Amino acid sequence: MKDHDKQIQDWQEHLRASFADESKLVEYLFTTMDNFYYRYLETSTSKNLKTTPLKERTYGALSFETSMVEALKNPAAGAKAGIIDLAKSVPRDLHPAVRFGLWVEVDRLTSEKGHLVFTAEINWDFPDYQESSKRVQKRVEFTYSDLAQFRKELALKLEAVCELF
Repeated sequence: MKDHDKQIQDWQEHLRASFADESKLVEYLFTTMDNFYYRYLETSTSKNLKTTPLKERTYGALSFETSMVEALKNPAAGAKAGIIDLAKSVPRDLHPAVRFGLWVEVDRLTSEKGHLVFTAEINWDFPDYQESSKRVQKRVEFTYSDLAQFRKELALKLEAVCELF
């Protein structure tokens, strides 16, 4: 075996050993997502966001922007018109807010293979945030077949879903 091949094999074995425990995979996923919140979800009122359970097998963070001027800086198609409508229709004293979200639905997460679905959302259905016509979403599926692929492509998939912001 060539020295280079031996180094790659040693690195892969080290990687598998480091992430053999599924909690290490979850920790890596959450830490990576936390870094994206700082770049894409922090607002004037929502700071230091961390990944939390949102519902069963779904984890992420939600933030709220009460400054309509700041919320309008978002370039997402469809969001600007809705945010302008929110600003016009809800009195300021009710403190209208636009909700931003980034989350992952974990279908499978092991060191051998996995399937994750990332979702980014801008929602201006203040105060309930339930109406699907008052939000825009982007979803990115991520299926991997080995640990090296998971580590290599995780941030790329998150970057792709965050194009919404």
